[in-house]
Amino acid sequence: MAGTREVEQMQYSPWRRTCATGLAPLQRTILEEESGTRLNRTWLPDLIIGLLQTEGYARAVLSACIDVLGVPNDLDEVTKTRMQRQQVLDHDGHEFRFLIGEAALRRTVGTHKIMAEQLAHLLAVMDNPRISLGIVPLDAEFRAPGAGFVLHDDSEASTELVGGEIVIDDPEQIALHAKTFDILAGQANYGDEAKRLIETALEAHRSR
Repeated sequence: MAGTREVEQMQYSPWRRTCATGLAPLQRTILEEESGTRLNRTWLPDLIIGLLQTEGYARAVLSACIDVLGVPNDLDEVTKTRMQRQQVLDHDGHEFRFLIGEAALRRTVGTHKIMAEQLAHLLAVMDNPRISLGIVPLDAEFRAPGAGFVLHDDSEASTELVGGEIVIDDPEQIALHAKTFDILAGQANYGDEAKRLIETALEAHRSR
């Protein structure tokens, strides 16, 4: 019975089902979720978080997703919707605590020019008072599982896998995700230290 209860509090949605007509409908669903979330805590170890992506970076990521999943190609529409999601970053009453692995700064998504534009954008958004951006260094001690996830307030946690998404609303599991986030946040660099990591990666991309 305990196992059944846990399954009921954990929902798995395959991408091939949720994105059967393309990726844009999923992005619209995420937009609605983010609009209703007051505290967004997101950790991604090797990609820039969607709400912080430039259009060029987003197109490169979404294009790769379309190719891998083999879903209908709605690249223009889904990119437009993803960029619309970022409007919530300027809405009062919302707080964003973002953690990104340093590997995301080094990884080439699209081209080095796209990466340079993306990292310059990261530096700019750090001035937004609603956003706390931490960079977890590559040499940080391993203290918690590293899979990416999003916490929507204290009501839901979601994790994207290769084949789909897991959404959890079990309070115990949400608390475990929050604990993991706090551990990683304690290892992250902020402010000037984070800017130095971003600027170093930016210069590396510009030199290529």
